Amino acid sequence: MKTGKVLALYMTMPDMMRAGHRMSCDDIDCDEGGIIGDMNYESSEEYVMMLVSKKSYDLIEEAELVISEGVLLENIYVDIDLYGLKKGALIEIGEVILEVTGPCEAYGYLSALSPELPDVLRGNRGLFVRPVDEGRLLVGDEVKVLKEA
Repeated sequence: MKTGKVLALYMTMPDMMRAGHRMSCDDIDCDEGGIIGDMNYESSEEYVMMLVSKKSYDLIEEAELVISEGVLLENIYVDIDLYGLKKGALIEIGEVILEVTGPCEAYGYLSALSPELPDVLRGNRGLFVRPVDEGRLLVGDEVKVLKEA
C-alpha cells in the first residue's frame, strides 16, 4: 500500500475572511465538525474539509498555468494521489482518521483563476473528507489509506 506525506495545511479564520485569504498552518486541530477555529467549522456534514493531491498542481503545471498552492481551497495538501478513493474510504493522517465523503466537483470558482482550469482539473479537483475522531494534523504527517470503499 502506498503512503505519502502532508505537504501543507490551510484554514480560513472567520474574523479574517475576505476573498482569497487563506492561512497556511504547521498544524491544525480537528474533530467531526472539521477544523476547530476555521470559518467552515460545523457548517456541513459532507463538505467538512478538502484534501488536494499534488497531482492537481502537476496537471496545472503541465497545462502551463500558474496557480499557487493553497488557491484550490484545500485544507490538506498531500503528495500522494488519492483521487481513486470513493465515498466511505478511510485515510489515516498522523493521529486522525478521515472518511472520504465524495469528490469535489465545484469547478465554477476555478474559471475565475483561468478559463481552462475547470477542464484541466476535471476529476482531479480534490476530495471532501470528514474526521471521524478528534486529533491534530501536522505538516509532514504520514498519509495512508486504511480502507478503500
